[in-house]
Amino acid sequence: MVKIISLLFGLILLPLNSLAANITVEVDRDPVSIDESFKIFFFADDRITDTPDFSPLQQDFEILSRTQSSSTKYSNGNLSKKTRWNLGVMAKRSGTLTIPSIAIGNDNSPSISITVNESNNSAQNEANQNAEIFIEVDISPSSVYVQQQVIYSVRFFRAVSINAAGMSEPSINDAEVVIEKLGDDASYETYRNGRRYIVIERKYALFPQQSGSITIEPITLDAQVSVTTPGVFDPFGQKSTTKRLKSNSIKLDVKPIPSSIHSHSWLPTSDLKMTENWSQQPPVFIVGEPITRTLTLKADGLTAAQLPSLNMTDTQVFKTYPDQPRLNNKPGSRGISGTRQEKIALIPTQAGQFTLPEIQVNWWNINSNKLETATLPARTVQVQPGANTLTANTPAAIETPAKPAIIAPTTTAATTPTVTVVKETSSIYSTLNIFLGLGWFITGIAWFISKRHHKTTHNADLASQKQPAKISLKAVKNACLSHNPQQTQIELLNWANGHWPDNPPTNIGEIGRRLDPATQQEIKHLNQALYGSSSDRWQGNGLWQHLPVAAKTIAKKPDKQKERLMPLYP
Repeated sequence: MVKIISLLFGLILLPLNSLAANITVEVDRDPVSIDESFKIFFFADDRITDTPDFSPLQQDFEILSRTQSSSTKYSNGNLSKKTRWNLGVMAKRSGTLTIPSIAIGNDNSPSISITVNESNNSAQNEANQNAEIFIEVDISPSSVYVQQQVIYSVRFFRAVSINAAGMSEPSINDAEVVIEKLGDDASYETYRNGRRYIVIERKYALFPQQSGSITIEPITLDAQVSVTTPGVFDPFGQKSTTKRLKSNSIKLDVKPIPSSIHSHSWLPTSDLKMTENWSQQPPVFIVGEPITRTLTLKADGLTAAQLPSLNMTDTQVFKTYPDQPRLNNKPGSRGISGTRQEKIALIPTQAGQFTLPEIQVNWWNINSNKLETATLPARTVQVQPGANTLTANTPAAIETPAKPAIIAPTTTAATTPTVTVVKETSSIYSTLNIFLGLGWFITGIAWFISKRHHKTTHNADLASQKQPAKISLKAVKNACLSHNPQQTQIELLNWANGHWPDNPPTNIGEIGRRLDPATQQEIKHLNQALYGSSSDRWQGNGLWQHLPVAAKTIAKKPDKQKERLMPLYP
């Protein structure tokens, strides 16, 4: 009886266990500096009424604020509720700290780690120790390889109220650097020399395209500071004054690609992973039936456009039909994580046991300064015969002799009349088809002759209108097909100046950003050849294959001029 009661009790509790809340934890920034506040977010996707116990946090963190919010969603007949707790905290010490597990109702949140650094702006702190507003900039790391990611951070400190502020974008003179903004601005509190400041931080990912010493020009910030001016009739009178701030310039040392590495396989990153998935698990291969293979390449600190193609080539056994690659960039506090996904339909052409070759991608580990290889191992597959596959030994494959020209219908008591197709009928239809085809052919010739003069005149007018664009693209084509990266760069800029006369791009990297992802990737390869160590191995066929298509689809309207000062309070 005791065992039965225990079993029933367990069955009653089983649904409750399956409904346990799914709790996740996130931070708004990582790493952070000592004496800087940051936010911890706790998410629960179940209906929770208990108040979390955040006391374990107080061992390493000071809790400055806490708020709670919830949202309800009704979808497909199901009602779901999400609860979020936002905690503003400040670390009590530096190092790699652990945000401990927090009890929320009957469940517990996972523990995560965060890096807390010592303040590294002592020189800037001394210069700004008595300022009400100031800005600081830094880069990490300060020495990189060509096309390696650099994190450029800009921080605006204020101890007074402001009405508005606008900040310029990073600029680099005499060097080609790809600049990507990393998400939205972060806001937090910090203390400098015992004074409390509100900080707005903006981060960028920089990708230098050439080696040497590069100077990042100072950032300019205009702020409208509120000033209280009491008067006789208005003791709380307010006005604002505009102050302009400038940051320091920063030097960046960019090392060339190692001479032992080919430029087309240069991928400087801290981590690269390659995975595969199939439309069927496990995959089943049948002659004549397609099966989809999905290849995914993901790298930290690289954009999706930098990642190479993973397309398979046709073999005697498999026909391949690749889809357009899917490129995705995920910005975060530590930079960009790029993902390239390619779907390839494979159709086996014969039965038997075959091997899909391994796929390798070489990449440069920036932490160990070594060349590493991501590999998908070779896969041996068994291809089954298709439903309509015929072999030489089957009766259907043996040719039967011709039957007499006419066979009369036959009828028996047990069967219905059957008619055999006659060869003379097939001959008659073939003859009729030939005569009808000749008639349509003669009609087409007559129509072509009658319209020829009008069409020739019309085409001449169109050719005169399109001649400049054709000549410009022809020059790009000649440079691409001669595999000359320097001449291709010149002709590509000439074409772009004619295509965007009101807002011509200043470099080929900007041309790529105005076109589709496939063309942008080819221009990235051209950039690698121009500033890498092996420009003689660049092949321009891919660029010329995509550029004419992109030129037809993009609008020729000039891009809107971007404001020099981006608002901090949009």
